[in-house]
Amino acid sequence: MSVGILKIEFRVFGVKSLKDKRSLLQPFINQIRKNYNVSVSELDGDDDITRSTIGFAHIANSSKLNHQKLSQILSEAEKARDLNVDNYSTEVV
Repeated sequence: MSVGILKIEFRVFGVKSLKDKRSLLQPFINQIRKNYNVSVSELDGDDDITRSTIGFAHIANSSKLNHQKLSQILSEAEKARDLNVDNYSTEVV
């Protein structure tokens, strides 16, 4: 059994309130949950309108599968409109 963790730090553009920021993040989070069957949580930046850190967790039979899935999620994050990936880290245990 393998556990994969991906942490992405986003910079959010074009928002004027926390409500605006959540309206950008929520569709992205829902899409990732639906398409990749992972757990998702906002880890940091919940009170900052320009930044957000989102964590993704996935359990699989092999570490190779976890690396693949986390890489696909990161690729989706880099394509997201109005969200800029500032930094990320992955860990597979």
